[in-house]
Amino acid sequence: MKRSLFIAPLMMISLPLAANDALDILEGKKDINEIELPPLPEEEATQRGDQVTFVPPEWAPSPLDPIWSRAVLYEDNSNPWVQQLAVMGLFEAGGSWGTAQVNGGRDVDLSTTRTRRARLGARMRAFGNTEIEAVAEFAGDEEYKRIVDLKAKTQVRPNYYLSYGKMRPRFGIEQSKDPQQLLTPERTLLANMLSPASTLGVSLSQECAPWDWSIGWFSSDQDRYIPGIQGSGFLAGSLAYETGEALSGGGAMRSRWHLDYIYNMDGDKSRSIPRYNVAGDRSANGNQVIARNPSFRHMLSTGIQLEGELFAFEGDFQLANGDVNAWGLTLTPSYWAVPGLLKVVGRYHYADTDEPSALVGGLGTGSDPFFDSSPIFVGDEFHSFYLGANLHLYQDKLVLQNGLEYSLMNDDANGFETDAWVWHASALLSF
Repeated sequence: MKRSLFIAPLMMISLPLAANDALDILEGKKDINEIELPPLPEEEATQRGDQVTFVPPEWAPSPLDPIWSRAVLYEDNSNPWVQQLAVMGLFEAGGSWGTAQVNGGRDVDLSTTRTRRARLGARMRAFGNTEIEAVAEFAGDEEYKRIVDLKAKTQVRPNYYLSYGKMRPRFGIEQSKDPQQLLTPERTLLANMLSPASTLGVSLSQECAPWDWSIGWFSSDQDRYIPGIQGSGFLAGSLAYETGEALSGGGAMRSRWHLDYIYNMDGDKSRSIPRYNVAGDRSANGNQVIARNPSFRHMLSTGIQLEGELFAFEGDFQLANGDVNAWGLTLTPSYWAVPGLLKVVGRYHYADTDEPSALVGGLGTGSDPFFDSSPIFVGDEFHSFYLGANLHLYQDKLVLQNGLEYSLMNDDANGFETDAWVWHASALLSF
């Protein structure tokens, strides 16, 4: 907006303009450009170096708003027992088309379509301080169908919260996101390798800007429905610092730094870390039997998220130590080419290890070995380049994702090199 539009109110509240300057402008003795106007609030914050609050752009009103609003079945903040009751759902159909070449010769077909996620659940706000959430998964085979979350979060003191139930601990940018918030059809290879299972746990957190933190204990048991207390479990801690900064050209930018750490007290006896089982399977690139699952005792993730009105960036470094050591880096920039409608997404992912064939994962829609371990690839170095576009038909709740990915998996110990071009497509509906 042009600064000249603010002349009238500024003349009313600014003493220098209220008398001589204002009169000279009206009589034509001075040009408006000769008058130094007070800085706008964003400019004052920039000059002082103050932090500002970043407010994400709001979605434009849509004819679909009344349809999605029906997900809230009941809402009454004056009710002392139940303040809100709503249904939750997520449906995602995906496909991949491409071929992986092993040593430039043998081909592995990666083309497939499937229902990637089909989740239904409910959430409730009750007692004025508690949020309860239950979500079940109906996609995949019988081993994959399960209760995803059955948890509650209670405010025990101002800014202090206690979370308990079946849930996944916060770890890493990708792993901490719900599937409907992902910018790409699937998480990266290392994120899927290191992501803990959804299991029984309890966590205490504090949200007091600009800092927030959480620390909790989680069971080593993994059960499709209700896990029990198994072994010593694992500890998960998280620390984050979030600020808002005014930009010189106007607007603001949100930045968030995080440090997440997990200590697995049960080592290779844990069923939660890793959450998948590929031992005994044969790799698609070397056809060798995978002797055992990777085991991690210490896992660390640190990185930064930047978000502006049009541009956003996520950078995350992860390190895992145990029977094998693995580490990697993920860089994900995104840009609203058409604000609120079309977002361009890029991603580079790198993973490495110091053990032969210690990296395990799939390509295409089967890249998560917990969901589907066929075909599965192994190696000791991995690179992935992704470029795609997301069409937001309704906010983040009705999205079409398309993108092209090039992946390179090296297995130097066994002399295999696998590269693949894969086209990804998915349709996501959530409420």
